[in-house]
Amino acid sequence: MATELGVLEVFRAVFGDPSLVIADRMVTGDIAGWDSFKNIEILLKCESHFGIQFRSKEIDSIKTIGDLIALIERKVTT
Repeated sequence: MATELGVLEVFRAVFGDPSLVIADRMVTGDIAGWDSFKNIEILLKCESHFGIQFRSKEIDSIKTIGDLIALIERKVTT
């Protein structure tokens, strides 16, 4: 739950929308303005927020917000 809330905080900060709602199945383009540049910003802010670093191979595996949350949870617990 803490990971999901942290990711939600990141998305709200990146998109400048404190009322933004996200869902596990959401993908790039599901939020207005969510493009490849926003993806980079999201990943960088997640790294900073959670104190982790993503590898290129890990980034390639992220297709949905749920994938991002699962990856962060794996990295935080290892």
